[in-house]
Amino acid sequence: GPVIEKFVGDHEQSIDGKGRVSIPTKLRRVVEARDPDWTSGERPQLMVVFGARSWARLECYPIDQYKKIIDGIEDMPWGSEDRIIAEAVFFSRVFPAEILDDGRLQVPLEHRERLGLKDKVRVIGVGDYFKIVKADEPSEMAPEDDLDALIEAKGRGHALQLIPDVSKKKSSE
Repeated sequence: GPVIEKFVGDHEQSIDGKGRVSIPTKLRRVVEARDPDWTSGERPQLMVVFGARSWARLECYPIDQYKKIIDGIEDMPWGSEDRIIAEAVFFSRVFPAEILDDGRLQVPLEHRERLGLKDKVRVIGVGDYFKIVKADEPSEMAPEDDLDALIEAKGRGHALQLIPDVSKKKSSE
């Protein structure tokens, strides 16, 4: 499997007229490694969350991470507002997907149209999942400069300071 089973990088990729997005090889290897039922020669599975109408992204979760999300939702108080929202996002506003034999992921027409995906997209690693956005979509925080400013302000330029007890974590978790 991959050296680190996390989704990393910001990749500009092509999307064809049928909605197939090329997924970078390194990210595909992570999807494979994090699908407990995957075996070589099979298509690795993942879950794609499209969320609220205002979302300008698709969030693509490997199977193991999606199972952790389910466990987390099941630990929430039954009927609580947070649980109702989490259930709506992760159970109702989601579709199963697979990495096709040619390394592409099929995005249904309704989501391509809603997000304006054509020709080029960005596939952005976010650790335990990856996002698909329009190629010219500004980064999540708003423009790239805002994220840089936030890193400077919050972490005094050192993002590691933002992570609690990073030295105590086991690297195998």
